[in-house]
Amino acid sequence: MARKSGPNEQSRERSRARFLQAGADLLLDQALQNPFAALRLRPLCAKAGMSTGAFYVHWATLQNYYDDLARHLTEEDELAFQADFTALAGVAESGHEVGPLAAIRHLAEQDLGLLVSNPLWDAMELVALTWGRTHFRDQLQQGYQTIDRTTGHIYRTALSRHGREPRSPLDWEAIGAILQGLAEGLGLRHKVDGPAPPAQPAAALYGTAVAAILAVLTRPAQDDATVDVTLARLLEPDVRP
Repeated sequence: MARKSGPNEQSRERSRARFLQAGADLLLDQALQNPFAALRLRPLCAKAGMSTGAFYVHWATLQNYYDDLARHLTEEDELAFQADFTALAGVAESGHEVGPLAAIRHLAEQDLGLLVSNPLWDAMELVALTWGRTHFRDQLQQGYQTIDRTTGHIYRTALSRHGREPRSPLDWEAIGAILQGLAEGLGLRHKVDGPAPPAQPAAALYGTAVAAILAVLTRPAQDDATVDVTLARLLEPDVRP
């Protein structure tokens, strides 16, 4: 359904966005204590700089607000995450002057850097680990599917110019899911433990891991071996697949 336009509607949208941003900020403010304790009406309104009356213009209850906050942190059209994907797409497009190994390493390092530097990622992780398991599973699943699809498309852009495509039975979205899971795991470890091991920064570790994964899970046009056959060739070279 198309949204109304005009000064009043624009003002409503700005007000709504302030409340949603305030909720995300409060999650982060309390992350080391109780991340959801501050998501009560008065602290939320104070953080947004808005009145309780303004809150009820948008939501009838706090539960309605929580639903929208979960969508705000996970759905595909959130500008806070879209900007990161746009930047990564630009990196993927610009890697044609170097070989595939250097291009993928650079892209992956930029990917992890953007992930851990975006403060909304922390809030999204909190939602995924708490509310997401009970109340917002559908929203989170849709959000992850969008992120996986977008990640796969970005790496396809980087590798297609080198004639590589997914090995059967995978597609780019499945590869995106693998890479995104790795990024989130290593990103969380980096947030907690810093660059570990100390001799190798997290971004460089991720770049190497992504390059190794894509070397196996993608193929040149003349190689029709499946993922399992390729893995067997690497791990069991003395056994004929």
